[in-house]
Amino acid sequence: MTVDKVKLVIDSDGVSDDVRAISLALQHPKAEILAFTAVHGCVTVDQACANIKRTIRANEGAQNFSKIPVYKGAAKSILSLPKDDTVSTFFGDDGIGDKPDEFPKVEQSDVEGEGKHAALAMIDIFRENRDATLVTIGPLTNVAIALQLCEEFATYPSRMVIMGGNYYAVGNVDGGSSAEYNFHGDPEAASIVLRRMKCPITIVPWEAFYFESKVHNESVNFSAHLKYDTPLAGYLSLATSIGRIKCEQNGRQYSYCDEIAVATAIDEEKIATKSQYLYVDVELNGTKTRGQVVVDWTEQLWSNEEAPNTHTHRRVKFVTSYDVHTVDKWLHAATSGSGQF
Repeated sequence: MTVDKVKLVIDSDGVSDDVRAISLALQHPKAEILAFTAVHGCVTVDQACANIKRTIRANEGAQNFSKIPVYKGAAKSILSLPKDDTVSTFFGDDGIGDKPDEFPKVEQSDVEGEGKHAALAMIDIFRENRDATLVTIGPLTNVAIALQLCEEFATYPSRMVIMGGNYYAVGNVDGGSSAEYNFHGDPEAASIVLRRMKCPITIVPWEAFYFESKVHNESVNFSAHLKYDTPLAGYLSLATSIGRIKCEQNGRQYSYCDEIAVATAIDEEKIATKSQYLYVDVELNGTKTRGQVVVDWTEQLWSNEEAPNTHTHRRVKFVTSYDVHTVDKWLHAATSGSGQF
């Protein structure tokens, strides 16, 4: 039976939830990865590039994933403001467990991307593949640069799936910010992308995880897929090890986040169980709100034909609930090697 493939370009900062999401995409029979692009974020862009390449090797098997190009992109946010820096040791210094000599061993060339900047690669790839989906699971700097370089890029992807942002101002940066981590990493880029991209956009916001995580923690064992005796399970166990320990110390599991966005890109109809369209913008100036998504909630009050048509913001689909059990099943299929997606 022939499976209709979903063409994906995945833009990532390459830390532990990213590499688990990337592995899901590589292993899923419905996904065809055209390229990976690395961006600054929780680690440097060099480290992100190295982590993506290492993850590709961890997934190698019958399929030759080594042919998938990895392009290195922006090292800093558009304004390069110190307050927007997102580099963190939460997942370890390298973002994936700090054991470079374990399988697959880090190679010196891992920090090297292909011969062009990620933004230029995006423009070229999507110009030639108008049916492809752009998935972003890090700050949106590379996409914003592509828009600045090529105005027509706004129409090139068939759709875009973003892990980032929020809609109830629930943040995850620190107690002094109401922004979500990826949008906080480059608020100007997030604003540019939401205002100027013309393709359909689906956002998997931080609250989709935040509000349902307690229920998911009671119904899903988020470490079970890491216990198979396979090279990939071992690698992902290593990559998530520091994050899992920190979560366990606070009485929680290290559940899925970026994995939900990638799964949504592969099969949104199956994964996104609830969603709503919102008119949104990004706050760029607030001391505590910089990077927060601002929602036009007054629009929700007007639902008849006489509603005022004064919107200046972009209308975007937000996933508010998702099928975590399907994502968990897919990750079991990926790490076990069963192929039972």
